[in-house]
Amino acid sequence: MKTSKKVILIAILILTVAGIAILTFEMLHKSPVSYNFYRVKPVTIRKYVLTTGTINPINSLSGATSSPGVAVGAQVSGMIDKLFVWYNSKVKKGQLLAEIDPTSFIAKVEMDKANLKSAAANILKQKSLLAFDKLTYFRDKKLWEENLIAHQTEQSAKATYRQDIAYLKYLKSQLSSIKQQLSIDETNLSYTKIYSPVNGIIVNVNISVGQTVASAFQAPTLFTIGESLNKMAIYTTTNEADLSGIKKGDKVSFTVYAYPNKVFYGYVHDIRINPTIVSGVVSYTVTVYFNNKNNLLLPGMTATPKIYTEKKEGVIAVPNSALRFMPPNISSAITNQITKKLKPGQGVVWVFKNNQPVPLIVKLGINNNTYTQVISKQITAGSIVITGLKTVYVVKSSGFKGGGRLFF
Repeated sequence: MKTSKKVILIAILILTVAGIAILTFEMLHKSPVSYNFYRVKPVTIRKYVLTTGTINPINSLSGATSSPGVAVGAQVSGMIDKLFVWYNSKVKKGQLLAEIDPTSFIAKVEMDKANLKSAAANILKQKSLLAFDKLTYFRDKKLWEENLIAHQTEQSAKATYRQDIAYLKYLKSQLSSIKQQLSIDETNLSYTKIYSPVNGIIVNVNISVGQTVASAFQAPTLFTIGESLNKMAIYTTTNEADLSGIKKGDKVSFTVYAYPNKVFYGYVHDIRINPTIVSGVVSYTVTVYFNNKNNLLLPGMTATPKIYTEKKEGVIAVPNSALRFMPPNISSAITNQITKKLKPGQGVVWVFKNNQPVPLIVKLGINNNTYTQVISKQITAGSIVITGLKTVYVVKSSGFKGGGRLFF
């Protein structure tokens, strides 16, 4: 019994000593905390708003979801009889694109012309009748005044004469109505020929020969014409929080998925005041114009523009990581003290003094995704600030030839 107790005590002692040895080994082979540093120097900071958008010809009617160009439709219904252009066809303003079967429209025009001739003939007939009835009335009136005929006969001639005048006015109005109908039908006949409203290139074709278009129910889009692929636009959706710094004429750089390693350039053309609200988020369309002389960029491509809203050269700035850094094991008292002193527009950077990090409150200026301007008499060119924490573990292992060390 005593022997078993001794064995247990010896085992506990061995485990304790082993634990202390392992802990001591780890403490000896873990180097002290070290930091990443940055030497402050004057830099150029360009502040920008990063957004996304769709490339379209400049004459697109709306934003990123618009048709990529000028939509050409049909104003009359009918069957497509002829098609004169196709995808990528270059067209000029006034060029014939397609034709709707004009047979029924020609028939209407011819019928109107026939009705017009008939109405004109009726007017001539009525004018002749009016002239005769007028002579009859004035003759009967003179005879009645001389008591040669009854008054009733004179009154009957008078009524006939007045009826002729009224009917002639009716026939003239009917002639005018037929002329109006002829004008409408001739216009509709002209609409069977569909012309290009602009110079450009056919981006999309939505019809084929033999297809029937029904413009009476919904105006169909037959063609989409990119007015110019040499000058194009990006329609971006920009959050209201980023809108305040954007102004007309701001420089823009952007990339597209098709050429990820190539940067293109443009400028802000305008900011549309019509808001878009989705799930409570308010955004606005910012249009960016750019030259596309080599026609590398095509309608519908997705672009990622950087809109440069501000630029300052030679400012004292630190990496943004320096403003996010917080030393390990910092006491809550120091944290509370710093928080109480901080004012809007200020931040904290840490410098290394007397072998320990020391906080400095600085005023913040222009910033981008990499750097932030700091304004402080204590931070000048050449000052060194802490940007992060670096802990180095040294592990010795006999498994590596030559007794090498791994750092991680």
